[in-house]
Amino acid sequence: MRIQQLDEDYALTRKKLWPKAFKIGLYFVALMWGIFLIDKLLPFIALNSYGIHPRQLNRIYGIFTTVFLHGSLSHLMSNTLPLLLALTALFGNYPKIAKKVFIYSIILTGTMVWLFARNANHIGASGLLYAILTFIFISGFIRKDMQSVGISLVIVFLYGSLVFGIIPNKAHISWESHLFGLLVGVFLAWLYRKRETPIYKVYNYLEDD
Repeated sequence: MRIQQLDEDYALTRKKLWPKAFKIGLYFVALMWGIFLIDKLLPFIALNSYGIHPRQLNRIYGIFTTVFLHGSLSHLMSNTLPLLLALTALFGNYPKIAKKVFIYSIILTGTMVWLFARNANHIGASGLLYAILTFIFISGFIRKDMQSVGISLVIVFLYGSLVFGIIPNKAHISWESHLFGLLVGVFLAWLYRKRETPIYKVYNYLEDD
């Protein structure tokens, strides 16, 4: 019987990366909260108007700004912990490609929303969250990295509504951001499928009759 286990040195190296990865996630979430508070304390700035306005060239900047904008406290809170966990898992498990995955998730998801979504002001980091979660989940299966798969399942289990986010059942929710984020996550998982594969040790056991 053959059993695969993560190489001890590799597992230890990955473990040491998690505190730094957690800080990265914390900084990003803190920035979202800071911008939200500024928008509420200084409403004349109208920061939320800087979201994605599909097919308006003079507002194409929304591709980059939308992830920092949230319409309400409940909207922000629903993204906070899942994003913190997802970013920690991304930078903790895949440090060499994490920045590229993070940046491409924002650019590609935002671009698809700008090109194909309904005419509205699309704001929020949900598209980014879907992209990262899908990347981690699919990458876990491709690399046989059960830790990544497990983390994704835990986040989805804790926030079960994520599963239904791609269904266009509420007019005020940008289901397009969720759907395009999911598709981007699948694409990035395929694109980087041969990068940062876990190192395993294989143990052979003999069984008595």
